[in-house]
Amino acid sequence: VPSCFYRLGTRNEGKGIISSVHTDTFDIDEDALEYGSGLMAYLAFASCGGVL
Repeated sequence: VPSCFYRLGTRNEGKGIISSVHTDTFDIDEDALEYGSGLMAYLAFASCGGVL
């Protein structure tokens, strides 16, 4: 089964978001959420051969 893994908004040194996931100090860069939505839509569209 083809698959991929990506981390979205898990590090932004300029905002002080530097902790690893699964720690009590983890935070997410919410500005990355719009990119994640677009990426997930693109990947779904591409996996259908570009035809929905």
